[in-house]
Amino acid sequence: MFELTPALAALETSPLADWVGGPIYPLISALHILAFAFVLVPVLVADARILKIGAVDDEVSRLSHTALLAFGGAALTGSLLLSVQATRYAENPAIYWKFGLLALAGANAFLIYWLQKAQKVIAAVSALIWCGVLLSGRWIAFVA
Repeated sequence: MFELTPALAALETSPLADWVGGPIYPLISALHILAFAFVLVPVLVADARILKIGAVDDEVSRLSHTALLAFGGAALTGSLLLSVQATRYAENPAIYWKFGLLALAGANAFLIYWLQKAQKVIAAVSALIWCGVLLSGRWIAFVA
């Protein structure tokens, strides 16, 4: 069986982690937060449209491409940030919450297209899940 700790330790001591952990770290962190904002806003706007909250028009469908690209950027910057303290993060329960909620968000996004009759419930759950992703992501820095 593959043990994760040696791989994480190797990642943590890699030239990539050294580069990310230097003066560029705050920039990558800021880009991660910005990318996540470009994921969260279109998702919440789409959820609000389905739930008929506020005056959200049909132009929201154009934002889904933005959210997808931003998700890729958030995944890339998040991976870079993870590389700096990979073994520490492996012991942090908040990161498991974040990854678990991200997996639920993906499943939920898939369901919204397949279960048309339950779209309002799925949209409400989506908003809650994505807020959970945001909170658990911030909590990573504060859990030892």
